[in-house]
Amino acid sequence: MGVMIKSLALATVLLVVAFVPSPASAIAGTATFYTTYVPSACYGFEDQGVMIAAVSDPLWNNGAACGRMYNVRCTGPRNCKAGSVTVRVVDRCPSPGCQVTLDLSQEAFTQIADPDVGRINIEYNQV
Repeated sequence: MGVMIKSLALATVLLVVAFVPSPASAIAGTATFYTTYVPSACYGFEDQGVMIAAVSDPLWNNGAACGRMYNVRCTGPRNCKAGSVTVRVVDRCPSPGCQVTLDLSQEAFTQIADPDVGRINIEYNQV
């Protein structure tokens, strides 16, 4: 009986570990921030809160990105804060001026980096 319980416990631990997101699955990119949130390309004049982002053309995918959630972490080069932030895609970063992967709301950016930096390297993954 004891061996069976230990085997079941080990199997449970392995199963939990298998479903924990791997840091290796994060994608490298860059981020800045913006401050005017409406209107947005996804939701027009409907307020979507402040933990939001606009995405670059490769992520935009003709609007398919609308509503996607991304977990974002600052990786440098300086002034990063510990932790990460989860944002919802509400807009498209305007081309050709968009020079980053994600354009975060100022509130979201401030959660992971000092806004005085302006542009940061990030790791992000879809939630």
